[in-house]
Amino acid sequence: MQVSVEAPGGLERRLKITVPAERVDSAVQERVRKAGANAKVPGFRPGKAPMNVLLQRYGDQARQEVLGDLIQSTYGEALDLEKLRPAGRPNIEVTTAPMSGQALEYTAVFDLYPEIELKGLEKLAVESPLVEVEDADVERVIESMREQRKHFHAVDRPAQNGDQVKIDFLGKLDGEAFEGGNGEDFETVIGSGQLLSDMEEGMIGHAAGSDAFTVDVAFPEDYPSDVLKGKTAQFEITIKEVAESHVPEVDEEFIKSAGVEEGTLEALQAKLRESLTKEASKAAKNLTKSEIMDGLLKANQLDVPRGLVAQELDNMRQEASQRLPEAMRGDAQKLKELLPDEVFSEGAERRVSLGLLLAEVIKHFDIQLNSEKVDAVILEMAQGYEQSEEVVNYYRSNPQIMQGIEAMAMEEQVVEKLLEQATVKEVKLSYEKLMEQVSQQNQRAA
Repeated sequence: MQVSVEAPGGLERRLKITVPAERVDSAVQERVRKAGANAKVPGFRPGKAPMNVLLQRYGDQARQEVLGDLIQSTYGEALDLEKLRPAGRPNIEVTTAPMSGQALEYTAVFDLYPEIELKGLEKLAVESPLVEVEDADVERVIESMREQRKHFHAVDRPAQNGDQVKIDFLGKLDGEAFEGGNGEDFETVIGSGQLLSDMEEGMIGHAAGSDAFTVDVAFPEDYPSDVLKGKTAQFEITIKEVAESHVPEVDEEFIKSAGVEEGTLEALQAKLRESLTKEASKAAKNLTKSEIMDGLLKANQLDVPRGLVAQELDNMRQEASQRLPEAMRGDAQKLKELLPDEVFSEGAERRVSLGLLLAEVIKHFDIQLNSEKVDAVILEMAQGYEQSEEVVNYYRSNPQIMQGIEAMAMEEQVVEKLLEQATVKEVKLSYEKLMEQVSQQNQRAA
């Protein structure tokens, strides 16, 4: 077998491999021999047909099967011979698909793993949020709970901002009705932003049962419909019902409905404070982790292997597809059109770079998986369930889940090690400000 390596640039390598004709033909004959061992060939007893007859009958199929097997085996042999470590699957280009007596020639194109020399670990600097939950934070949650439980009562007065209205409407553009511009018994809350602001504001001051009225509604220049964007349409509206909102009082019934059996305001406040404190601790930890990862990436810019990025693109697309209706997930081509590579390319490169860097950190500091850390991750994941002990046992009995949990535990150990090298400054933050930063981080990651 002949092997040569070309390095066009960067991480890419082109591995040219020639498999001698003798090896190809020998493999084909062996495959044909096995196929013909029990074959029924007209004019011969089962398994007694001569090789030349079997080659005529099974040779083409056997050759196709053998070529795939030979490429797989000789590719591995060539990598060992040249001491190469490819990152991801190769792109195989068959130069010569041989007939009898010809050599197999093909080229395997792939990227190598980059050589990584960790830099700047001692220069990493992060801010660690220090958050104390205040009374005002608890009260905001209680008000949010009241809003979530609000209900509407019909009233006999003109509509106001915040009211729920039931309407019939018909939209026209230059006097002609347009598709999607009509509705009956449509319910919306004025000021919710469900409708364009001109339409919502135009309903204020009109009561149920009054005559129909017309509102001019200006569509923005970036409106999705080419027919309507930048245009002003006229909507004829009839209000059929006006209902005002009522939020419940924070009484015993309300408190018990929130899962606080004591039914007292003090008990509710204590439970919410405990919950918010846990949430703040977790959020602060994640923000610090994100910052140390950003610092690691900034200090160690990598040329990432395209094969690994391609695999990660597919993983991220599959993750995103879980939020789509099931009917839209089956067709891979349509899924790629809906969720093109460009949507995930930056995130995929980040994931691959971090994966390579974290692996190098593990190797550099010889970090061994800590079983106590694994136990802590399992308990944290299970604590939200009523039957937490059963959940823990289920996790431990499932190798695939345990593999993911161990990866999470190892990542925590890596972050802890990086924080040991870094300069960490504690910064006081309000709970509200912390959640704003979490929201911004989530938006960047989306």
